[in-house]
Amino acid sequence: MSRLTIKELVNKFDFEIISGAEHINSEITVYGLNRAGLELTGYFNEKEDKKHKRAILMSSKENNYMSQFSDEEAYEKYKNLIKMGSPVIIVTQKFTDERLSKIAKEFNFPLLKINYPSTSELTQKILDIYDLYFAPTIEVHSTLMNIYGKGVLIFGQSGIGKSEVSLELMKKNHLFVGDDRIVISNRNSELFGKSHALLQNLIEVRGIGIIDISKVQGQQLIMPETKIHMGIELFKFQEGGIDNTDRLGNEWTQKDFLGLKIPYLRVPVSAGRNLANIIEAAVGQLKVNESSDAQDIIELLAKRNSELAE
Repeated sequence: MSRLTIKELVNKFDFEIISGAEHINSEITVYGLNRAGLELTGYFNEKEDKKHKRAILMSSKENNYMSQFSDEEAYEKYKNLIKMGSPVIIVTQKFTDERLSKIAKEFNFPLLKINYPSTSELTQKILDIYDLYFAPTIEVHSTLMNIYGKGVLIFGQSGIGKSEVSLELMKKNHLFVGDDRIVISNRNSELFGKSHALLQNLIEVRGIGIIDISKVQGQQLIMPETKIHMGIELFKFQEGGIDNTDRLGNEWTQKDFLGLKIPYLRVPVSAGRNLANIIEAAVGQLKVNESSDAQDIIELLAKRNSELAE
């Protein structure tokens, strides 16, 4: 999805099209909704690019304000509002001034109406749709699972065993989101991840090929999208002949994605290690670190050592 159109909003929310049906495929190019308070008072910034304006949302506040004006004054205000360059005007059931509908039809301007109990909730729902189109996005080569309610990106070079450990985690009833091509977006300073549409529900297992998780493991083990909480990188034990792994693991590093940092661990892979159990333990430790039970292992060991020495 690369273009957000008025039609997309109509389909998502079942808007009533009051006018401007011929322009239903027009693109919305700017994130956000604008409450038309300043514009209705007559304030316009002439230097602004009229081709890149936000959609307008009008409800009870705007209705109450406009009720004090004569038909002639309202006509001028609504005409200027329509000509300011916004792609669409959305009104709720709390906006009852029919003069806007009349003027919008005169100019064949896109005007949508919806019966929604809460204007603030409607705004958030619309912005959730906007996020799918406007949120900063990158694509990474990894596997994404939801483990104990935490979204975990699993990294590692080809052949390290990312897909195999994912299958093992699914046997433990953890949820599969995607493999190989993961699309990450920054929405309101939170990271979300999902599978690339081309590889949705698919995973490649060496020796078997590409399998459809929904058919092999069941649809109940698939999660279409998850918030991302941490990253785990799998690497060969004693890579380059050197064992440089952190034995205590008390210092978690962080990795940046789209300007946001998440906890990041490097886990060595060797024969006999049960990686699914290790990843479960890492997620469990993350939850402990986020809780009031978090403690510094070095300090704990020093305290115990001191107590034993007494």
